[in-house]
Amino acid sequence: QLAKASGASTIGTARTQEKLDRCRGLGLDGAVLVREGEFAAEVHELTRGNGVDLVLDTVGAAYLEQNLHVIVRRGTIVVVGLLGGATGSLPLGTVLGKRATIVGTVLRSRALEEKAALAQRFAKEALPLFTEGRLKPVIDQVLPMEKVAEAHTRMENNEGFGKIVLRWE
Repeated sequence: QLAKASGASTIGTARTQEKLDRCRGLGLDGAVLVREGEFAAEVHELTRGNGVDLVLDTVGAAYLEQNLHVIVRRGTIVVVGLLGGATGSLPLGTVLGKRATIVGTVLRSRALEEKAALAQRFAKEALPLFTEGRLKPVIDQVLPMEKVAEAHTRMENNEGFGKIVLRWE
């Protein structure tokens, strides 16, 4: 949603058609169903062979080589999650040939001042987009705290779409 709000064309990958359909409802332009970890050919088809400028990677190692195949020369991969593993094979010839940039980022290990600055920037730039209806919160389920184990199982099994909210009564 943030990419769309900034004017970007978007392509997303998922392992289920249901998740892709829900993403389309949130503004996704191109949807690729990942089969056996492969998606580069379909991304190239959607981009008429051009590839993409930026990959936002929440999967990590399992998608590293595919990500390198889909980025354009001087493209960037931003790794924000490691659901598919933390260690992978990095074809350095591809990195050099494409003059690719790979960036890793997390919020947890940042200094408190940096976190505060990011929160202020988000409040200034993104929160108004919710008011305008250009961004929508995505809530999978709201569960009572007593069902925390169910919530964890849902996350571990990759069954959710959006945030699982626990409530105390």
